[in-house]
Amino acid sequence: MKRDEILSSIAATARQHNAILFVGNAMNARAMYTLADRDDCFYMVGSMGLCPTIAAGFSHCAQVPVIAIEGDGNALMGLSGFPVASNAAKSPFVHIVLDNGMYESTGWQQNLSPRVDFVQLALGVGYDCAYHPDDLESFASLLQTALQSTRRTFMCVSTEPDVTHPRIAHHPRFIAQRFREAIASRLHS
Repeated sequence: MKRDEILSSIAATARQHNAILFVGNAMNARAMYTLADRDDCFYMVGSMGLCPTIAAGFSHCAQVPVIAIEGDGNALMGLSGFPVASNAAKSPFVHIVLDNGMYESTGWQQNLSPRVDFVQLALGVGYDCAYHPDDLESFASLLQTALQSTRRTFMCVSTEPDVTHPRIAHHPRFIAQRFREAIASRLHS
C-alpha cells in the first residue's frame, strides 16, 4: 500500500468520527500536512519517538477519539513509550505505525523494523487489540471499527515509499498554538 493512500483514508475517517490526529515527525507529518491539513491535527516536529505518548496523554485528559500516526523509525525510537501510551490512553485510541522498513526522510536508509513484530509488541504491552491489515479496504474497516469501540487499538501497516512532500511550512510554536485554539473551540462548543 502507498503511504499517501493510507494517510488520506485516515484523514477522511478521522473527520467522520471527529477524531483528533497526532502525526509523528518526518515524512508522515509532511505528507499529512500536504494531503489533508487541519487545525486540530498536531504535527510532531523534531520529537522523534514521542507521538503515541503525547497523543495518549491528550486522550487521557480530553477523552475524545484520538489517532496517533507514526513511521517505523519513530516507533523504533520510542518503543519505551508503547506501554505508556497503551495504558494512559482513554478509548477510542488508535495507534498506527506505517512501516516501510526505512528512514525515508533522511535518505531511505534501512532500519530494523523487519526484525520487530510491532503487533505482538503492542499486545504484550497492553493494547486491547492489534492488527496488521494487508489491504486498504481491511485497514479502513478496522479503523472505522476502532473509532466506534471502547478499546485501545494498534495497527501496523506495511507501506511503500511514496511521493516526497515538502517540509511543514509552520514553526512548531505556530502548530501548537493553532492546535490549542482548535481544540479549545471544539471542546467548549
